[in-house]
Formats: sequence, structure tokens, C-alpha cells
Amino acid sequence: MNTADQEASKLQQEIPPAEQPLAYRAARNAVWAALGSYWVIGFGFIANILLIRLLTPAIYGEFALAMFFYTLFDLQGKVGLNFAFAQQRHIDGETVGTLATLSVLLGTGTLLVALLAVPILVALGYPHMTVVTMVIMCGLSFVGSWLAAFGIVLETTLHLKPLSIATAVATPLSYLPAFWLALQGLGQYSLVSQHAAYSLAMMAATLLYILLVRRDLLRMRWRYWPALARQYLRFGVASGMGNFLSSLLTTADNFILGTIGGATTLGYYDRAYRLAQWPALLLNTVIGRAAVFTYAQVRDVPQRLQRSVEVMLWISAHIATPIALALFLSAPDLVRLLFGEPWLPSAPLLRILLLAAILRPLWENVWAIFIGIGMPKRIIELSIFQLVVLAIVGAALSMMLSATGTALAVVLMFGAGLTVAYHWLQRIVSLHKIHSVLTSPLVAAALTLAGYLLLVRLIGNQHPLWFSVAWKVAWGVGGFMLFS
Repeated sequence: MNTADQEASKLQQEIPPAEQPLAYRAARNAVWAALGSYWVIGFGFIANILLIRLLTPAIYGEFALAMFFYTLFDLQGKVGLNFAFAQQRHIDGETVGTLATLSVLLGTGTLLVALLAVPILVALGYPHMTVVTMVIMCGLSFVGSWLAAFGIVLETTLHLKPLSIATAVATPLSYLPAFWLALQGLGQYSLVSQHAAYSLAMMAATLLYILLVRRDLLRMRWRYWPALARQYLRFGVASGMGNFLSSLLTTADNFILGTIGGATTLGYYDRAYRLAQWPALLLNTVIGRAAVFTYAQVRDVPQRLQRSVEVMLWISAHIATPIALALFLSAPDLVRLLFGEPWLPSAPLLRILLLAAILRPLWENVWAIFIGIGMPKRIIELSIFQLVVLAIVGAALSMMLSATGTALAVVLMFGAGLTVAYHWLQRIVSLHKIHSVLTSPLVAAALTLAGYLLLVRLIGNQHPLWFSVAWKVAWGVGGFMLFS
């Protein structure tokens, strides 16, 4: 056995199969992932408030449309190599080499598809910056595909600490070109420059970490193994298509509203949607990273799987709900305080979309369960069902009610999907225990809303803007904690 194979074997021997080490590593890495995510959310929140005051709704609408087309054309998002590799129990030159080869091929295909789509999008009359931004994003996907295998290996082996640190450093740096362009009067390039700078910084950080810490991956004798590639593709396409369709669910509404209502209307809707996603953003890192790999490890032990599902749902309900309540109660005042009076049309949309924001973490957990236990086809079936609901209901309501109709359609889409998903899950986990986990936060939310109506009569609304936001946010969080 050569040195590279010995190191690969040693790496495998260091992965502890016992329940306590797995639970400890999963929890430790979830904490690092959560801390990194909270820093990114907090900094991004402040930076985006400043950007919103410098940019127009039309710019945000054009960018939102571009992200839809990027999601549509990105081949790597349709082939979940990271989920396929998560099922791999051996890390050696053949597994990593095969993973890297497939990643580069998919990145190349993404860029080619984007270039072929350019004349079609131009002929259909989509904004120039939408098309330019889409091509840039697909180009970044191509460049990143050359390093994607390293990130997948680190994530699969639950090495989330270095990835979280890199994210925390790259985020503030990425906003520097965005602000510079906005202040120079080139705001249409501001948003895409931020995403490009972030992607390039993450690539550089990943490469640096591999060179300094994980050179054992480079010392392996990388080889492409066709049989293993077919195995990755069989599982990856199933799970990746589920991931792609899930991503499409969060961007198809932009396509519907942007096509029917135009970029400016979409800009108001997009900012309301992003603000409504705060509850989900606080949970996505834990559910999207740690949960799916934890479920994969405990899928053969029903008791451990049941307990893992209950813990994730408890976290989702008790973090997402009070934040959503705080945003709901303060929505009109909060929009004026953060974004300014011109963005006030986003406030009623925000209140509707917060209903979807409470449901989305539950959906993300369903997605993680089906991927983790090796049933990615369920995600595809669910996502197709939800897309049909969104396409039919969303188009009809958007034509009748504009952005309000789109927001209502998103809530109906998530609700319908969760109803079907939990019907399927009752064969895998006990829904009775899950219902008991969710009952308490629902009752606490109802009591918090009732208390708010009483407080409005006692306190009134004739107060400084900052005070109105402060007491409503405080009651949304504090009232929920009191009643729960």
C-alpha cells in the first residue's frame, strides 16, 4: 500500500462510528455552521440596508430574474454530487478523482447552456442586466467547479469549521465592490459584483486551506473511475434534481411576477421576500448541512432517526416562529425605518410572506430527511407537485392581484407540499410525537397575537418610529417566549 493509500485508510479509521462521537461531532460542527451563518446574516443585513437605500426596486427585480435563470441553467445544482459523495464510506484517489472530474464537466456544461440561452432571453425582451448577470453567475459556477470537490469532501466529513470561518471573512470583503459601484452611479452592477467577489473569495479560501491543512487530498493518486461515476450520477441526479426543484420553488415566483408585473414590482416583492426569510436563514445552515448528513448516519436506527427529526422540528418552531411574529407585528414601521418611505409597498407583502417563512424551515427539514434516508425521489415528486401548484395558482393570482397574489400563492404552495410530505413521513416517523412538538409554538403564537391587539389599544400608535418598531419586535419575541 503506497503512502497516499495509507493516509486515506488512516483518514477512514479516524471517523468514529459510535453514537456519542457522531453526535458530538455533528453538534460541534452545527454550532460552527450556525455561528458563521449568524455572522453572515447579521453583517449582510446591515450591508443590504445601506445598499437598498442606494439602489432602486428595478435593479433588485432585474437581479432576482437573473437568479431564476441561473438556477434554471446550473447543471451542478441538478446533479447533487455532494449528496452522492455523502453516501461514500471510503475517501481515496478514485473517489475524489471521479468527483472532481464530474464537477468540472458539469461546470463547463453550465457555462455552455448559459451562452446558448442568451439570444433567446434577449429575443423574449428580458432586461439587459438580467441576461448579463445570468452569464456572470454561470461563469463563476464554471470557475468554482475546479475546486468544488475539495469543498464537498470537507462538508461530507463534517469539517464545517474552516468553511464557516471562510464564509465569515469572505462576506464583508464581498460588499466592498458593491458599495463602490453603487456610489459611482453604477448600481446595476452592484449586486452581481457582490456575488462574484464572494464566490472568488471562497474559492481562494478553500484552496488555501487545502494547501496548508489538507494536503493529503492532493497526495492521493487521483483517478477517474467510470463505474463509480455512474453510481454518483444515479444517486446524484435523483437527489440533485430534488435540490434543484426545491431551489426552483424559491425563485419561480420571481419569474412569474417579473414576467407579468415587471422588474420594479418584482423589486418590491423581492425585498419583502428576503426580509421574510430571516427565520429560515437562521436555520438553513443547520438543516441544510448538519441535518442531512446526520440523518444519513442514523437512518438505520429508527429510534435515533425519530429523535433527530423531533429535535430539528423543535429548533425550527422555537426559532422561526418568534422571529416571524416580531417581523409581522412591526412590518410597516420596520420597512419605513430600514428601507425608507419609498419602499413602503413591500410592507403588506412582507406580512403575507412571513406565513411562508414559518412553513419553509419545516419544508427544509422534510427535504433533509428524504435525502438523508436515501429517498431523493420523494423530493422530486413533492417539488413537482408544488411547482404545479405555484405555476397554476401563482399565475392566476399574479394576474389578478399582482405581487399580493404571488405572495398568497407561495404560502399555498408550501402548505400543500407540507401536507403531502407529512402524509408520506408517517410511514417512517411517528407523526403523533411530531404534532406534540408543533402544538406548543402554535398556541404561543396565537396568544402573542391576541396580546398584541390588546397592547395596541393601550399603547397606541402615536410614537416615534424607532419606538414603535422596538416595542412590537420585543413583544413578538418576548410574548412568544412567555406563552411557550
